[in-house]
Amino acid sequence: MLRDEKAFDIVEKTLIENGKMADFEKEYGKIKGRMMVTLVDIPENLEIQLTGDKLPYAFEASFDFYDASVGLALYTDTMQVASELWITPQKENAEPPSDDWINFFIEKLLSAIRKDGSFGIPIYSFVNDTCDMTIIPTL
Repeated sequence: MLRDEKAFDIVEKTLIENGKMADFEKEYGKIKGRMMVTLVDIPENLEIQLTGDKLPYAFEASFDFYDASVGLALYTDTMQVASELWITPQKENAEPPSDDWINFFIEKLLSAIRKDGSFGIPIYSFVNDTCDMTIIPTL
C-alpha cells in the first residue's frame, strides 16, 4: 500500500484533469500500478555507514500492489549508499517487493537526485507493462 495514498490521489487527479494521464494511456497503455518514494526515518536497528558528521537521507518506496515497502539510506551529495536495503511489511505475511521493483525504485530515486545532491520528494510513478510516467517535484 502507498505511504500517502491521499497525496498520490491529488497528483493523479491533476494529471487526469490536465489530460496528461489520458495522453500517456493512449500512447503506452493503461496504468496498472503506482509507486511512491518518500523520506522516512532510518530504522533504529539498521547499521549505517557514517561519513563525517552528516547523516544520510532515508528513502522508502511503497507500492499500491505490495503490502511491504523497501528502503535505502543514501548520501545524496556523493551518491554513497549508507545501508543495506530494508523491507518493511505493512501487514502480516506481506510479500516483499520483487527484485525488479526494488531495481525500479533505485533507478527512479537515483534519477531524481541532482548533481549537487538536491532532490524533490515525494516521487510519484505510474507504471504499466512497458513503461512509466514518473513525476518528480522540482525546486
